[in-house]
Amino acid sequence: MSDRLTNDEVVDRALAALRSAGARTAEVFMREAQSGSVETRDGEIEIVLARGERGLGVRVLDGERIGFAHSSDLAPAGIEACVDQARRMARITEPDADLRIASGQLDVADLAIYHPGLESRPIAERGATALAVEKAARDADKRITHFRKTSYSDAEVTTIIATTTGTRASYRESYVGAMTSPVATSDGERQIGYHGEGARRLDELDAAAIGARAAKRATDKLGAKPFPTQKLPVVLDPWMAQSLLGAIAPLFSADNVLKGRSLFANKVGSLVASERVTIVDDARRKGGLRSSPFDGEGTPTSTRTLIERGVLRGYLTNMKTANKMGTTSTGNARRGSYASPSRIGPSNFYVEAGSDDPQGMVKRLERALAITSLLNLHTIDPVSGEFSLGATGTYLEKGAPVHPVQGITIAGNLTQLLSSIVGIGRDLTFGPGGIGSPTLLISDLSIGGT
Repeated sequence: MSDRLTNDEVVDRALAALRSAGARTAEVFMREAQSGSVETRDGEIEIVLARGERGLGVRVLDGERIGFAHSSDLAPAGIEACVDQARRMARITEPDADLRIASGQLDVADLAIYHPGLESRPIAERGATALAVEKAARDADKRITHFRKTSYSDAEVTTIIATTTGTRASYRESYVGAMTSPVATSDGERQIGYHGEGARRLDELDAAAIGARAAKRATDKLGAKPFPTQKLPVVLDPWMAQSLLGAIAPLFSADNVLKGRSLFANKVGSLVASERVTIVDDARRKGGLRSSPFDGEGTPTSTRTLIERGVLRGYLTNMKTANKMGTTSTGNARRGSYASPSRIGPSNFYVEAGSDDPQGMVKRLERALAITSLLNLHTIDPVSGEFSLGATGTYLEKGAPVHPVQGITIAGNLTQLLSSIVGIGRDLTFGPGGIGSPTLLISDLSIGGT
């Protein structure tokens, strides 16, 4: 059996095979990932998993046609077969004059996204983190009786991109995360909470905070009372605001804009939100969970202000959509794996922090509803912005919780919602998916209840 090729050797062989076959414009994308996870339930380790992913994706641009193939067979014969398949696919795909392959060298900046040692962590230590999350949830409230699931995971990933036209660069990254879904029980009633967080390094992951927040999510739902239909100011804490922001993110995709699937289409320069609102996509954020020096096409990443004081400034693009729009790529071609081509997606996507004290701005309200969960965010109409979402919440008077509510809906329009943001906290917080937000106060929303 032949020796295992290094990642660089795999890339070199793929490039050589492409050039030998006469492919003048082509791309090689290599990714290796080592990950581990532990699942616990009620103080016992249930599942331990170790995964390894190592493979190659090849794109060949033949005139105006592009072919894509991938393989985890990284022996010389497997590499050549992958190259040959990509070349054959390029002969039969639909032509598109806006397709491009990266060229030119990349300057890979240090974004503090890699910290070694996660891969070699003993299983006992990984399990101890998950068990610490469970313990923190139980310690937070005696009404936490058991758990649906608690997990810890980590990963170390190496990415290399190279093209026949001169681009070549690589970077390494690490990730660690934990989550739990505790069950709170009181007087025969059961409610489930959920909370998870992620970080680039282990010492940034706070097991006690994760458990305590998850416990509060569960216990805050106990004792819900009927809630009449009405309009009220609505409070979204950073975690709930992240959920909403995640549903809005696809509206900034240039692909959706060009296909008429975004309410932001043709609105650059227009006021689309409150003047308090600034939304940024920053792939260069130090230590960010979605930071990277280049994207899935080999384009340098960037920091992009999408909404500035309420005004739409632009979209997220890849090379193809940038060419269609007559601009340059923002570096937002995201690839989840070597086995899939890139798609436009956000990086560290967030609402800039405001100057308001989160608790103070809520205490000034006579009555309000703090949302604790949002359901069916995928049903938001991307063109009209209309939405009607299931929700749970906590009814507040002068900032103090009165009682939880459930079985309600909140309805409205995204443009109206963004324009109705009257308070932005200074507590910017990032979630495990790289989306961040401070506390948001919305002047009023329609709440459907009893």
